[in-house]
Amino acid sequence: MDAEPTPPGLGEGPAKVISVSLPEGTVHALREAVGARGVSAFVASAVEQQLRHKAMEAYIAEYEEEFGAFTGTEREEAAEEWARAEEAEARWQRAAS
Repeated sequence: MDAEPTPPGLGEGPAKVISVSLPEGTVHALREAVGARGVSAFVASAVEQQLRHKAMEAYIAEYEEEFGAFTGTEREEAAEEWARAEEAEARWQRAAS
C-alpha cells in the first residue's frame, strides 16, 4: 500500500486562490503599503509569520511543561539572541532591495 504524499510545508507548494474578508481600512492601508500587485505576497508572508509564531508558542509551552519555566537569565539571553537575529535579517533585507 502506498503512503499518502506529504503535504507541502509552510510556504511551499503552488499558490492557491482563497477568499478572505478584511476591514475596508485594513485593505486600504495594505494597498497603500504594498501596491495592488503586492497584496498576495504580503498576506502570505504575514500568515506564515503568524503560523510560525503560534508553533513557537506551542513548542515553548510544551518545553516548559516538561522542563520547567525559563529563568530570567535564560529569557534575557534569548531576547539578546533574537535581537541579533532580527538585525541580521534586516541587513539581509536591505541588501536584497
